[in-house]
Amino acid sequence: MKTRLLRFPPEIDRQVFLRDYWQKRPLLIRRALPPDAFPLTADELAGLACEPEFESRLIIENTANDWSLRQGPFAEEDFSELPDDHWTLLIQDVDKFIPEVAELFDYFDFVPAWRVDDIMISYASDQGGVGPHSDNYDVFLMQAKGRRRWRLSYRDYGDEDLLPGLEQRILAYFDTDEEWVLEPGDVLYLPPGLAHWGIAEGECMTYSLGFRAPNQQEIAAEWFQHLIGCTDNRALRDPDDLDPDNLGEITQGAHTQAANLVSVLPSERSTVFRHWLGRYLTEPKSQFQLEPPDRLWQSKDITEHLSRRRDLIRHPFARFGWSQVDEATIALFHNGEATLVAITLRPLVKIIAEQRRLRAECLIPFIDTDDEAADLLTELHNLGALEPQNT
Repeated sequence: MKTRLLRFPPEIDRQVFLRDYWQKRPLLIRRALPPDAFPLTADELAGLACEPEFESRLIIENTANDWSLRQGPFAEEDFSELPDDHWTLLIQDVDKFIPEVAELFDYFDFVPAWRVDDIMISYASDQGGVGPHSDNYDVFLMQAKGRRRWRLSYRDYGDEDLLPGLEQRILAYFDTDEEWVLEPGDVLYLPPGLAHWGIAEGECMTYSLGFRAPNQQEIAAEWFQHLIGCTDNRALRDPDDLDPDNLGEITQGAHTQAANLVSVLPSERSTVFRHWLGRYLTEPKSQFQLEPPDRLWQSKDITEHLSRRRDLIRHPFARFGWSQVDEATIALFHNGEATLVAITLRPLVKIIAEQRRLRAECLIPFIDTDDEAADLLTELHNLGALEPQNT
């Protein structure tokens, strides 16, 4: 198997990156990826934009303060009608459909796997871009073809700094503190919230590896909705401190009674919250739900498949994470669900949650010594999260 390692500068390794850069400050990595790491041509990307299963957009800069957004899928004639410059085509979630694009994940095996969202690919004409903006997630910008100038601004921008009346969140002004021109193979890491502005110098293609980052409002909304499902129809009862001379008063006793009704619900420090969070963070986008295979397997089928030295492959829609529940139990989270297994299977759970290709020689020792291992792999196969390698 080809080893895929990001080429960090000599003074930086994976641990240094996580300590000093991840979610803290940008890092430009020159010649980080080989030229053959990027499989798609501009024509192939345009072809994907014409397919309904791909989420695609065209962003056109008409003037400095006038931008237009078009949503795909597109027709071939849409591209022939575009101007010569100042436009960009973007396609989300290309990794879900093109295995060669998903292989880029292997270069970034030093960051939290459960946070990976997607690989977006953009093609830009000369001077094309999406305007100055900031994102609320981490991103690795990989230059695939051509050159792109990236400008960074370290000041804080808010909604009041956006151009009004646009579908895109584009800043009305931008103070450049630092800038670089990326060549093919260069990678630029940007932490959340850092304003940036990429402009193509000639035609170029950029691959963007983005990471999920739900905000406080999103987490609270989903958690509180979950709490509603934990309630029943028990009613608020009148307290003992009723005062016939103050029948309009909401007494301290009433406050206590109401608080007691709520306090019995799970807290954010509970095991219930830990399990909910794992399911929430691995829930896929609505268009990427897994389907079970045509034929369900039994444990003996997994054993027979692996005995032939055939691997298991993670479905491109599958999302995994895990958490230790207690001294004896591990929770494996997968596409919004959870499976509890013995802590002795922690090494197997790590393989499942971190690797796209589960090699037979790594799995056989587990199923040879623990029936629960075969049961877990069988369950994940029957849910569609793991697929057999047939060749």
